[in-house]
Amino acid sequence: MMDCVMPSRNARNGCLFTSQGKVIIKNARYKEDESPLDPDCTCYTCRNHTKAYLRHLFQASEITYSTLATLHNLHYYLTIMRNVRRAILEGRFPAYYSSLYV
Repeated sequence: MMDCVMPSRNARNGCLFTSQGKVIIKNARYKEDESPLDPDCTCYTCRNHTKAYLRHLFQASEITYSTLATLHNLHYYLTIMRNVRRAILEGRFPAYYSSLYV
């Protein structure tokens, strides 16, 4: 990966990367948000936990939050890198890159 600490450090500090942009989980607007963190993501965190639950864990300084958030951010970046490799091999990297929300 391009930066080995970025996904975990950002996760621990409440910044989660999604296909729809960054989610700052400490924001009050997620207090009652029962939707998954990223509906397009297949990681354990997104399949099993809501934004409201993740926010609760973050606010409570629960170590489970750091684990779930890091798992999600790592999955997100590994998926991007898998797709980058595929796009390069298929000769469509510029189009793929312009479609990313980064």
